Amino acid sequence: MLDIKISNFHLKDIQNEMHPSTFVINDEYDLLIVRLPLKQEDSFYADNSSFIFTNDSYFYFDNEKKEFIDVKNIKQVYNLLNKKIDDSLNLSLEIFSNIEDIEDKFYENIDIKNFNKKWFTLKNQLIRMNRVLSKTIEQLKIFILNYKKEDDFLEINFHDLQEHLERAQRNTTHSLDKLDALYNFHTTNSNEKMNKTIYILTLLSGIFLPLNLIVGFFGMNTSSLPLTKIENGTFYVLLFLLCSGLITAILIARLKNKS
Repeated sequence: MLDIKISNFHLKDIQNEMHPSTFVINDEYDLLIVRLPLKQEDSFYADNSSFIFTNDSYFYFDNEKKEFIDVKNIKQVYNLLNKKIDDSLNLSLEIFSNIEDIEDKFYENIDIKNFNKKWFTLKNQLIRMNRVLSKTIEQLKIFILNYKKEDDFLEINFHDLQEHLERAQRNTTHSLDKLDALYNFHTTNSNEKMNKTIYILTLLSGIFLPLNLIVGFFGMNTSSLPLTKIENGTFYVLLFLLCSGLITAILIARLKNKS
């Protein structure tokens, strides 16, 4: 049992599921809160692990039972954090792998449905993860610096935890860079498709504009129109339309080659 009085202020911090990572030194005890991103179905949630260190023992706060559990030694503190930090590292690797799969589909010209929605979801998750990991690494460094002189402190083990956290943060940073590159590629690709569509519509408009002019001319309800009194006049008009269309198409093709 924890036989010292914990400040109400610190108790609120411990019980606050949204509290960021922190390390606080007091005369009677030290407080360490480690906040980590953990997998939850297709997303993640931030989990807090809170510890109280006294001169006699080490205590872990059970978030479900809302009570402190005596874990006896620093080794147990390391074991509790090690599993969760490994889970955070695996989560960062999984997200990085998912982004690489999206990247491969781009290179293989495979259409990705709802890309913008997927991109925004991943971007939002990674930014939040990066923020959580950055604060946790900062506070863990302070904790190691203050406790490395203790006789029972496992400095190598906790430096290993720090390295895993830094690796997870590097994964999230690389994932963010890849996401930005993919978004730029997707935008460029979409713009190219749009430009091709507009170009084709422009070509069709250029071809049919003179044809529409000719058809409109011969469609006027007036007398003395050319070819109206000539045998096979309709044939000559159709032939003229065809020639006009071909000439327009050839001119557009030449202009395209020059440009």
